[in-house]
Amino acid sequence: MEDSSESGQEQEQVGNNTWMECSIYQNYTASEVLVQGLAGVVNQGDVEEMVRAQKEMLQRFEKTNEMLTNVNSLSAVRLEKANNDFKKHTQNILEMKKDLEHIFKRLKIIKQKMNKQMPEAYNAVIGEGSDKPKEEDDEYDMAIRERKLREIAEREELTGIEAKENFKDDRA
Repeated sequence: MEDSSESGQEQEQVGNNTWMECSIYQNYTASEVLVQGLAGVVNQGDVEEMVRAQKEMLQRFEKTNEMLTNVNSLSAVRLEKANNDFKKHTQNILEMKKDLEHIFKRLKIIKQKMNKQMPEAYNAVIGEGSDKPKEEDDEYDMAIRERKLREIAEREELTGIEAKENFKDDRA
């Protein structure tokens, strides 16, 4: 019977240990218990090294982010300046184009007046110019000529043939 009393005492001790262990973990969630269990397995020095490396990377990323922010703000300022310059240059080119068109129109009028006032002298001068071999037109020149023909036709509401005739007169 002593054996049975000893086994009863052992069961009581085992039961008490289980009860003690359960009471220790009653205040923790399952995830906290798992973390505590893993904390004993993981080397604390390795964890500290990983944390230090993460902090260094965070500092680098913050510096990089700051530098990119500065580059972005500088780029925005330069883009605005470039846009303003581009607008000014575009306006300047448009004004120059208008001035050149006005000059060529005045030259055309002067040529027509000269032809009416002094046709012999005009033909002598123009005749000399016509003896020179003309350069061949390339695609760019042909495109310009076609555009001018369309503009003349639209402006004067002429047919294509009439516009060509007027354009030939203009070139003379």
